[in-house]
Amino acid sequence: MGQLLSAARERMARAAEKLELAAETVDRLDYPAETLAFSIPLRRDDGSLKQLKGWRCRYNSTLGPTKGGIRFHPSVSEDEVQTLAFLMTMKCALMGLPFGGGKGGVSVDAGDLSLMEKERVARGYVRAAARILSPDRDVPAPDVATGTQEMAWMVDEYGQIAGGIAPHAFTGKPVALGGIEGRTPATGRGGLIALEAVREQLGLEGKDSLTIALQGFGNAGSWFARAASEAGHTIVAVSDSSGMVSNDDGLDVEALVKAKKDGGSVTDYGDGDTSDDGIAIIEAECDVLVLAALGGVIADADDVKKLSCKAIVEIANRPVLPAADEPLREAGIDVVPDILANGGGVTISHAEWVQGRTGLDWDAEEVDDYLEEKMESAAGEVRDLMDEQGLDMRTAAYGVALKRLCAAISATGTADDFAG
Repeated sequence: MGQLLSAARERMARAAEKLELAAETVDRLDYPAETLAFSIPLRRDDGSLKQLKGWRCRYNSTLGPTKGGIRFHPSVSEDEVQTLAFLMTMKCALMGLPFGGGKGGVSVDAGDLSLMEKERVARGYVRAAARILSPDRDVPAPDVATGTQEMAWMVDEYGQIAGGIAPHAFTGKPVALGGIEGRTPATGRGGLIALEAVREQLGLEGKDSLTIALQGFGNAGSWFARAASEAGHTIVAVSDSSGMVSNDDGLDVEALVKAKKDGGSVTDYGDGDTSDDGIAIIEAECDVLVLAALGGVIADADDVKKLSCKAIVEIANRPVLPAADEPLREAGIDVVPDILANGGGVTISHAEWVQGRTGLDWDAEEVDDYLEEKMESAAGEVRDLMDEQGLDMRTAAYGVALKRLCAAISATGTADDFAG
């Protein structure tokens, strides 16, 4: 078992111990059901051939078909893919969705690919993983460095292999190809809904306007910023891979979006203090630090000592590592965990999957209502378990997910059923 997966399972074990869940059912979640490893031959535009490594993991399908994104990034590895599939298993259970957890990826620098090369990688991925993909078995979606365009190529490739049109085989597609209005902003918007729903537990209930520092200004981060600004909160600092911009009086989110689009970095925003040290944003003085980039940003006690925030929201997957959990508790900084905070994306992916299966379109209002209902319901269950058991928010979120998973696992029989 890889180090990342082992560390992620520590959090599950903590929740299971606190809730005194049966070891037999929890043990069923220790290892992935299957992981497919493969290579993708990429013919570059200059005629050269490059072999890329790819993976697809179906971690657990107790609650339904596995669901999870596909990322194109140099850091992708078997351990990372299995860990993210584990987190998706917990997330789908927490959100009350009829999905298990899956994940996939290709170890490649997407920024080094032309558009045609990226299409070859996307289609090659589907050809390599097709044996475990299907609307009733494993349903991919976008993730890091993939989006609607990649999903369009992938669902088209899958249809050619399957010999039929299957729009619900992938989610996050363009609306014109069976996608759903509201899927793109769902992760960011869902993160704000989760934050608002647990403000009392974070000790932030008395403030009308929160000050927010945001690490990561891609799709999820920028939509969170939009939603937060519209709700009356003040974005005081934003960073991306190129650097950071800050202004204690607040940043204009739409101007930031334009600067990022036109110049490629938030540091091209013209009104604020800039720095080429993007990671320094974790030291920004604010009510809420939102982590919406990659994993491992807050790794240990040393990183916790740098924080000047009152709470953290994990829009990215695993930005806070387990070694930082206890130091954060000691510092009084609670965390809205990734399996809750970024649950909006898979929630609206479920709506898109249902739309594809039924052929009945959802309108924008229905999508918004569904997102709000599911996010607030999950947050409410987490709040209740925190109060009942005296748990921190992450442990409570894992607890809600585990109770649902263990109930489904035990429904097929446990040692008590078979002992006599």
